[in-house]
Formats: sequence, structure tokens, C-alpha cells
Amino acid sequence: MTEVMNVVTRAIVDVRPDLGVSRTEITRDSALFYAADPDQPVLGLDSMEALELIAALEQEFGVELADTSIRITDLRTVGDVVDAMSGAL
Repeated sequence: MTEVMNVVTRAIVDVRPDLGVSRTEITRDSALFYAADPDQPVLGLDSMEALELIAALEQEFGVELADTSIRITDLRTVGDVVDAMSGAL
């Protein structure tokens, strides 16, 4: 699972280089878009960045999310993405 987390983290920084430059900590709990909890870290991806992230991860892992039971709308945190990619392999 750690390897998948590393790939997901790298893909996020590729989509949003400013997160790498600012050394934003990307954890399993980091919200992709907005936080449900005020103490939750937020990456602040927009919809286009989310699509780029999914496309990059599909290519990296050789999966098509459309061919799985994974719903993109359920991917709210980095941990959700890591779990989805791990389950799709």
C-alpha cells in the first residue's frame, strides 16, 4: 500500500506542482477538493486537475476506473484514491 501511496502522491504533485514547491504535506487524510472537517488538510484540486489525476493514475496502474466498481464521486481523500487504486490492481 505504501508504494501505491507514493505513486498517488507523485501524481498529485505532477498535477499540482505548487504543492511540491510549497512542500505541502500530502497524507491519506488530505481532502482532494474541500474539507468536511475544519482541521482536515485540503489540497484544493479543481475538477480539471481531478480528471488529470485520474487519467494519470489509470495509465500508471493500467486500469480503467469505468471498468471497475469504483465511483469517482466517492474519491474524496488521498486515502480513498490509494484504496481505490489498490483494489483495482
